[in-house]
Amino acid sequence: MNYDVIVIGGGPAGCETARLIAEKGYKVLVAEEHRKIGEPIQCAGLVSLRTLKAAALPGGMNISQIHGAYVHSPGGEVLSFRDREAYAFVIDRSEFDRKLSERAQAAGAEILTGVRASVGQFFPAEASVKLKSGGGETTVRTRLLIGADGANSRVARRINAPVAEDVIRMSAAEVELNCPEKDMVHIFLGRAIAPGWFGWVIPVDERHARVGLGVSVRNKHPVSYYFNRMVDAYPGIFKDMNIVRRTGGVVPIGFLSRIYGEKTLLVGDAACQTKPISGGGLYLGLLGAKLCAKVAAKALSKGNLDPEFLSEYQWLWEREMADEIQTALDHRNIFLTMTDKEMDTLIHFFRRPLWQGIISKYGDIDYPSRLAGRLSFAGPWAEKFFMAGFKKIMNYRSAARA
Repeated sequence: MNYDVIVIGGGPAGCETARLIAEKGYKVLVAEEHRKIGEPIQCAGLVSLRTLKAAALPGGMNISQIHGAYVHSPGGEVLSFRDREAYAFVIDRSEFDRKLSERAQAAGAEILTGVRASVGQFFPAEASVKLKSGGGETTVRTRLLIGADGANSRVARRINAPVAEDVIRMSAAEVELNCPEKDMVHIFLGRAIAPGWFGWVIPVDERHARVGLGVSVRNKHPVSYYFNRMVDAYPGIFKDMNIVRRTGGVVPIGFLSRIYGEKTLLVGDAACQTKPISGGGLYLGLLGAKLCAKVAAKALSKGNLDPEFLSEYQWLWEREMADEIQTALDHRNIFLTMTDKEMDTLIHFFRRPLWQGIISKYGDIDYPSRLAGRLSFAGPWAEKFFMAGFKKIMNYRSAARA
């Protein structure tokens, strides 16, 4: 059987890309390796209002609203901020994914689950894809291939796409936990707890939460080791916690210089469309899906699937997000150079009411550079601190070019 487009991966970015292309009248197949769309859960499910608007799904998936956060430094300093307006929403992530897949099907896309897809040969006018399931194997052909198969994308490897700068391993769980302030999240910093990343508690209601942390793959200990250390370090917060279901996953961090190839486009985590500071990928994945589908439909209509033509997708993505992601990567690199003592000092400094107000006013989980730019001018000490961080980055870049 032949298709105009085969999307490998049935997550939000893959299903949204499939929907947008199918709405143009093209024959689209989505091949998802898991048996159920939306499972296993690999996301904390904390999203912005901007993400919900981008998805444009009917209501019913929002579980609770988040109005603020407690940020815990390694030495016990706590920065808190709260706003009257919700800055994030806790959603039913499985239901979110299923609704996107149902909408893609309604647009005409065919969705197969429990199918492992592997890219075969590239021919002058099409590519072959082998589909393997419990029922056997079959080979289909497609004019265009879209890799939406996550951080460990086989499609990306097939076209020799660049690799992410770093990969964050996550250990998380859905838990029973007393959450007296269900509209406040907890963020935990420190090299002993979450080297290269952070830990979190996201309340679902007064008695349930999503708990987890991430660590860079550069660290030798298993991520479960750090999860247990975080829980042990904050007995007051995690008192009587009962794990209902363990979750986890990986998040690629970086900016890929090429997210296209021969008859191929990448989208979502496969294209490293994630936030370098928080790791969130829903908003950027949906944005990437829109741009990917635009170029795919244009290429199909003109009958030009050459890499040079498909490179317009790279240009559109860089125009939209390159500056934001690079700025976020720079700030993350500052964070990676910080000692626990420096984290303590910084959190203590920003506890002042003036800076708490700025954080509440300008904080944006989709565009964190807008807040970082404001904080970088937080008085003589903070200015010196941030400039030192940027000097470290510039020295690193100079050494890399040498």
